[in-house]
Amino acid sequence: MPTASFHEGFVSSFICEELKNSGFDPQLDRYGNIMVRWGEEESRVAWVAHMDHPGFEIIEASGNRAEAQWFGGVDPKYFMGARVVVYRQSSGVVSAKGWVEDISKNSQGRVDKMTLRVEGNVDKGDFGTWDLVPYRRRGELIYTKGADDLVGCAVMIAALNEIKQRGLKKGILALFTRAEEIGFIGTLGVLEHGCISPTTRMISIETSKALPGVRLGSGPVIRLGDRTSMFHHQMVLFMDHVARDEQKKDRDFSYQRRVMDGGTCEATPFQLKGYVAGGIAIPLRNYHNQGGKVIAPEGVHLRDVEGSIRLLVQTLRRIDEFEAPVDEIRRRWDGAWQKYNGRLQGREKTN
Repeated sequence: MPTASFHEGFVSSFICEELKNSGFDPQLDRYGNIMVRWGEEESRVAWVAHMDHPGFEIIEASGNRAEAQWFGGVDPKYFMGARVVVYRQSSGVVSAKGWVEDISKNSQGRVDKMTLRVEGNVDKGDFGTWDLVPYRRRGELIYTKGADDLVGCAVMIAALNEIKQRGLKKGILALFTRAEEIGFIGTLGVLEHGCISPTTRMISIETSKALPGVRLGSGPVIRLGDRTSMFHHQMVLFMDHVARDEQKKDRDFSYQRRVMDGGTCEATPFQLKGYVAGGIAIPLRNYHNQGGKVIAPEGVHLRDVEGSIRLLVQTLRRIDEFEAPVDEIRRRWDGAWQKYNGRLQGREKTN
């Protein structure tokens, strides 16, 4: 279904319907973010994913040309001549197709506005995306025009369903946000409103650009940081603790660890506000539809998606052990100190 920054309504409606059908009670906040609470009254953990994807909004239309405002980070080299599709803002129905005829950039060198040549009916306020295949499966690879971050949203829905089926009652908040692609606008609204307890531990779920050292199909990535910040050491240690135990129990479960600095995710604004935050990344092919030379569908591996769901569920199930990995390291170092510090003191006397 179509989505772009400030035009997440169709995705939002679908998510709310899915959650209601599963017995959850999704609530919209004043900014249009979706909040779903389950279990204990106070959330121990919060998951966050965003509902938008790079796209554009029509700001002026006349005849077979239209001017559009672009939202999201895509290299300018991909725009000229690229095919686009325009949707009615009221219904989501395709109203026109066309291509990019010209672009203008902002002071940072990023695309700000586009001139489109269109075939069909276009009105101010309509929105659009690249004209790509909505969905295609090739073996274990899923290709879609907007995996980032609709796959993250799907992972959260699946994880919520699993914890409900298991009867887990530990408090969880699932947060589906708006307008992430242009500066975390929905997330900043949540932080401004102050509706999440400062003791809640945050986990961002993102599809993130596959980088050297990370392979599609080798499992979800425990994200050590992003382009802007490093994540909280206790969250990283805890998630790694849980993932290693899952791997011991099941050889088919795999995971990866890396600083995924291809972009910035929603863990960063929460962390900068003082939350304990971390992230899970699903490696992404053709990040933001940027193929080798042309616009292309984004791709994810089913094994990485399934592993992300499993890791989220297990981290919530074992959240009482959050301090355990740090305590274990301290005990190990205390033991080493007690065993060997005398040798250092003896060496000082000898010297």
